[in-house]
Amino acid sequence: MTRKTIAVDFDDVLLDFNRSFLASHNRLYGTDLTYDQLTNYDNWEIVYGCDKETMADRARAFYHSPEHQTVSPVIGALEAIADLSQNYSLQIVTSRPETVRAKTLEWLDRHFPGHFSNHHFTNIYAGEAGSKSRSKSDVCHEIGATVLIDDALRHARDVAAAGITALLPDRPWNQGETPTGVHRTYSWDEIVRWIKKNV
Repeated sequence: MTRKTIAVDFDDVLLDFNRSFLASHNRLYGTDLTYDQLTNYDNWEIVYGCDKETMADRARAFYHSPEHQTVSPVIGALEAIADLSQNYSLQIVTSRPETVRAKTLEWLDRHFPGHFSNHHFTNIYAGEAGSKSRSKSDVCHEIGATVLIDDALRHARDVAAAGITALLPDRPWNQGETPTGVHRTYSWDEIVRWIKKNV
C-alpha cells in the first residue's frame, strides 16, 4: 500500500526558530522584543526595525551560528513526527535557502533521524542573490502531498488555493481570518488527530 505524502515546514513547525532567533537578536542587536510582538510575518523589518535585506543577513548569520544547532524542537513535534512517520511519507518543504541545507539536515538528523524521506528548499526566504525560488504549492504538487503543515499564512493560503489542504499551527504572526482550505491547529496532538482522521 502506497503511503500518502505529508509536507512539513521546518521553522516554527519542527525547529522553534523565532523564539530562539528573537533571543539571539535581542542579545546581539540590543532589542528587547518579546515573542508575542512577532505579529507581522511578511514584514519582519517593521518588527525588528531594519530593512528586509538586513533581516535576511541576520537570519543567514543565525542559520550558520553554533547557536542554531542547539535550538529545541517545537513542543510535541518529536512524538508527533515519530507517530506519523509510521504510516505516512513525510517530506520537508521549507522556505529556507538551499545554502543552509547541510546545517538544516544536521539538526534534523539529530532530532528526527530517518523520519523524512526527502527535503525541499524553496529559497523563498534569505536566499542568495540570483537564487531561484519556488512556491510551496508547486513543490507539494510535484511530490503528491495531500497536506502541508506550515505556520506561514501566505504559504497555507497558497497551497489551499491550489487544492491542497493546509494545517496552520497557531502563532502570533498568523492571526486573522483563516482561509477556506486552511485548518488552524493549536498543538501537534491536534495535528496528528486531524491527519489520522482525514488523510
